[in-house]
Amino acid sequence: MMKTKFHNALIILLFICHPLIAGQGSAGAKFLQINTTTRGSANAGTMVSRPGLIDALSYNPATTATLTGSNFIIHHSNYFVGMSFDYMSFTYNVPSFGTVSMGLLGLLSGDIEETTELQPLGTGRTFTANDFAGFVSFARSMTDKFSGGGTIKYVIQNIDKLTASGIAFDMGAIYKVGLFYDMTIGFSIKNFGGDMKYAGENLQQTIKLSDNIFEEEDVRIEVSSENYSLPISFDLGSSLTIPMRASDQLIPSVAIHNIADQAEFLSFGLEYTFGELMYFVIGHGNLNGMFDNKASEIELNGNMRGFTGGFGLNLRPVFNTKSWISYSFEDHKYFAPVHSFEVTIEF
Repeated sequence: MMKTKFHNALIILLFICHPLIAGQGSAGAKFLQINTTTRGSANAGTMVSRPGLIDALSYNPATTATLTGSNFIIHHSNYFVGMSFDYMSFTYNVPSFGTVSMGLLGLLSGDIEETTELQPLGTGRTFTANDFAGFVSFARSMTDKFSGGGTIKYVIQNIDKLTASGIAFDMGAIYKVGLFYDMTIGFSIKNFGGDMKYAGENLQQTIKLSDNIFEEEDVRIEVSSENYSLPISFDLGSSLTIPMRASDQLIPSVAIHNIADQAEFLSFGLEYTFGELMYFVIGHGNLNGMFDNKASEIELNGNMRGFTGGFGLNLRPVFNTKSWISYSFEDHKYFAPVHSFEVTIEF
């Protein structure tokens, strides 16, 4: 009876969420859509249906429900135009209770030289534009087939002396169908929250009304920033675990993504694991452009991701603990590929 209720609730939720999120609009805080782990990036963001991996936490909070012990991950990406993206998270499984996770992610600009209309070569001053999010997550297995989870995030964006902040929520579920090579289905709703707006010193200005000292004093005004939405998204994916020779596995995964400011698109990943020693991955971030390198922005639905790939190596034989180092790349239509590096430790 319990399994039937969970199954029915999952189906109903999928039908409800689709019309709520479908359609294109505008959104800010785009850094929340960056692939946060090397395994996730290499698999083109299809980790929504990959349970038991700390690498999948930011794609679907329910995926950590079946983790055991403690897990720690630290990630770095060399992002576009000299920026860097960093991510770290920690999970701890409490037996008979669930898995508690926490973490931090940030997109860092580095120093940017200030220029003005009157000083196009630079004023000699620099500023930064940094985005951060801290989060706490909880996941629990309801049955041997169904797991659920949720995340609360505090989001903050800074541009010079301007700041915007807000609260966002993620929720997700995993359902192990158990048929056809251990098929697993997962869905998640991410970045659901209220609008944000900028405030700070850069929106304030003093206007001098007159050069005559006997006239009225200067007037101080403040410009009001417009509200902007978070990039709410709905992801639905599925994966298989196909046994190969010895303890090797072939894990294909596919996901459909519906993001507030983009049309729907499909991505896929194909991972081959050599037991617990290493894995290799290839994938593509948008199947609309996989076979057409000349596809326009409209045909790509605003998603410029291309081929992805990567690998991971278990360092247990060296350090006598289950630790991984991994690498991934993510190709883009107009920018140089994003290269990412990561260390994962399991206690």
